Amino acid sequence: MTFTRAGVALFFASALVALTARVLGLLELYILAAIGFLALFLALVYTIGTRLDIGVSRIATPARLRAGTTARIDLVLRNRSRRKTPVMSAHDQLQDGRGATVHIAPLSRGGEARLAYRLPAHKRGKFSVGPLDLTLGDPLGLTTTTVRAAKMTDLMIHPKLIDLPPLVAISGRDPTADPQPLRSIANSGDEFFALRPYVVGDELKRVNWRASAHLDDLVVRQDEKPRTGRVTVLLDRRSEVYDEAGFERAVSAALSALFSGFRGGDSLRFLTSAGPAVTDIRTRSELEAVDEQLALIDVTRDASIARSIEDMTRISRGGTLVVITGVLSDSVEKALARSRRMFGLVIAISCQRPTDRVPDWLIVHDSDDTLASKWRSVVGASSGTGGSVLGSYSNPRK
Repeated sequence: MTFTRAGVALFFASALVALTARVLGLLELYILAAIGFLALFLALVYTIGTRLDIGVSRIATPARLRAGTTARIDLVLRNRSRRKTPVMSAHDQLQDGRGATVHIAPLSRGGEARLAYRLPAHKRGKFSVGPLDLTLGDPLGLTTTTVRAAKMTDLMIHPKLIDLPPLVAISGRDPTADPQPLRSIANSGDEFFALRPYVVGDELKRVNWRASAHLDDLVVRQDEKPRTGRVTVLLDRRSEVYDEAGFERAVSAALSALFSGFRGGDSLRFLTSAGPAVTDIRTRSELEAVDEQLALIDVTRDASIARSIEDMTRISRGGTLVVITGVLSDSVEKALARSRRMFGLVIAISCQRPTDRVPDWLIVHDSDDTLASKWRSVVGASSGTGGSVLGSYSNPRK
């Protein structure tokens, strides 16, 4: 509990009036000073005696927040006590020192207050929102007290996702991409897999009328769709080849390439230069798990991108290799050249512009539009729709 500026001013004014009354011996000034001190005492009693029982829920929209976008934070405050709340102000603290402050009118028993504010998501990673503090005072505005209404909440800001055209590993199939039939949910395929609710745009011929009649709602059959190709995405994590902005572009490019390959209908394989672990991705949930991983990934000194390329070359027999790196070194360039023997298509993306030369086959990712445009050229050339194979090695024998 603290005094406001008005409370402090009233205290010193009452003390000055009391001192003047003692010097002059005037009863009226004693009464005036007593009224001031009484007002302060009653304000203290009111503020200390006020008890709040507020339920708070905090919702962030969209649920999967990405860097470079803006989130909407919705707060719902419900009065769970039997008494009406006083006028309050709510302050939601943010990790970067900023905060949102909103004044709340009195809430009756069971009453709700809905608040919302915008939160720019500048950088991927964890971002703390909260705690939420409620500040209330007496009707005269002489005292205030702060109550902690909600704890801190961590929001996960995911990497920026660039809309790249679907990538299909048609330049050489990887026979190890799908050794077992994949039971992934798709709109069409060979074998029946599951039923799902009808959404606008679904073909009526796919509606299961018998099940719809039983459930009193339209449902659509989904079939098993095997993924026979393989797209391998390799992310370079060496700290010496990036600055901060360059590595953020690299993480964004890696995730965008994975989504592009997933939309193309192929199995995915993701790995980084920092370790031997390889993540196989065949379902949407597995792709979203990698999305979570990339939200927190960082650079490291203990990494070898050339060795990782060589390892993938030894175990692969077709498909597409996408390598995302920073400044291109000679050893990496040689490893990429050797990888053409086993991969049908090799795409190299540099997220840190070279200082000396830029090979014709290298995609330099310095903006989202540039990456999308060059990626479109690669996809068009590899699928036989025309155009030059910009930013890629292509092995026509695969």
